[in-house]
Amino acid sequence: MKIGILLVGWASDELVERYGSYADMLMKLIDSEEQVFEFKTYNILRSEFPENHLDCDGWIVTGSPHGVYEEHSWIPTVSQLIKNIYHDKLPIFGVCFGHQLIAQTLGGHVEKSTKGWGLGLHTYKIDKSANYLGNLSEELTLNICHQDQVLQLPEKATLYASSEFCENAGFYIEDKVLTMQAHPEFKIDFTEALLNARREVIIPKEFTDPALKKLKEVPESVQSSQFAQTIRQFFLS
Repeated sequence: MKIGILLVGWASDELVERYGSYADMLMKLIDSEEQVFEFKTYNILRSEFPENHLDCDGWIVTGSPHGVYEEHSWIPTVSQLIKNIYHDKLPIFGVCFGHQLIAQTLGGHVEKSTKGWGLGLHTYKIDKSANYLGNLSEELTLNICHQDQVLQLPEKATLYASSEFCENAGFYIEDKVLTMQAHPEFKIDFTEALLNARREVIIPKEFTDPALKKLKEVPESVQSSQFAQTIRQFFLS
């Protein structure tokens, strides 16, 4: 199965050199010993777009430091791709910004949250009603780094991940759309490096410092491998 990754965000060059791009992280997360997936990355920020939404069997929209409501020339192009993918019922998975852009494109609403930044480890309540969510526990802990949130879901969406901080953290539409506000592809060391790089530059220390402390206290609690199986099941369902 060929999965196209729409790379719409970039960490610093130093972090990319050390940990790889967001697309690299997602490939490492999702790939399995069976090697049932073939991946192709489109670096949207370098104007690398697929010729057609049918070029791949399934799609992923990555995270990004940008907001879905910002006026970047590539956002309408990616939004149209999402519409075409959805119309032709190809599976699409969105992470963080990808979760938000899919929601907005399909009729939802995204804003900068009045609750401030969500950083580090975060736990969601999980509704396992879809078949491909069956492997998940009733609670799921993943790394997060976001300020924007989906405040209104698309009309046909079913909410499956929620917390007091982020009510609409993950939704699905049948077996063709799956999203997650968190970053299952982030490992503890990368999240720590990212927060340290953005501390007092982009994000105030009153948000970064408690998150950094928690990362050191409970690093074993992250459940990325569990959610990786969910993503694989979603694409293969």
